[in-house]
Amino acid sequence: MQRGDFEFCYECDKFPCQGLKELDEVYQERYNVNMVNNLKRIEEIGVGKWLQEQQELYTCPQCGGEICLHDEECYDCGLRINPNK
Repeated sequence: MQRGDFEFCYECDKFPCQGLKELDEVYQERYNVNMVNNLKRIEEIGVGKWLQEQQELYTCPQCGGEICLHDEECYDCGLRINPNK
C-alpha cells in the first residue's frame, strides 16, 4: 500500500495485508484486540460510531475514567481491567 492512497486499510485490495495480519496477531495475543475486525467494523458503521463504541468500552465502570489498552488499568482510579476479555 502506498501511503496517502487510502484513509483506512480496508479500502485496499490487499486488505488484510501481511503487515496488518502480523500486527493484528500481536495485538490479539497481548491485548485481546482484533485490529482486522475493528477495521471491518469501521467500514460497517463508520468511524464516528465506532469511536463511540470504543469510548464506551474503554470507560472505567468504577469511576468513569479512561482505561488504557496497553496497561489494562484505569488512568484515574487504578482499577485493573481489560474490557476486551
